[in-house]
Amino acid sequence: MVKINALAQEIRAVNKEEKKVLTLVLALPEVQEKVKLIRQLGNGKSQLSLNVSALPDIYIPYYQVNVINPAPSYKILYQFAVDPKTYQIYYYDPIKNHQYTLADWRKMRK
Repeated sequence: MVKINALAQEIRAVNKEEKKVLTLVLALPEVQEKVKLIRQLGNGKSQLSLNVSALPDIYIPYYQVNVINPAPSYKILYQFAVDPKTYQIYYYDPIKNHQYTLADWRKMRK
């Protein structure tokens, strides 16, 4: 596993495809808000981690991406699904076991 530093946040990618997927998720405004908050709280020394938790397969045809709080909690802040063909990003709610478009998720957050 290769660690790639993007925008001062740790993303873990095995190949170029994963790197692209993680970079797209990192660019989301909601993730960038968390990046800023973590930097402030950690005096610039803490960073989020992004990783691909599952690859597309016959059952779930998306990259599954976790955005993770830094130590000591390592809490998953967000879970996203990324379509490998279109690169459309969806928010995944593990409690409801439901996937939302970003537009729907953003409406729910307000």
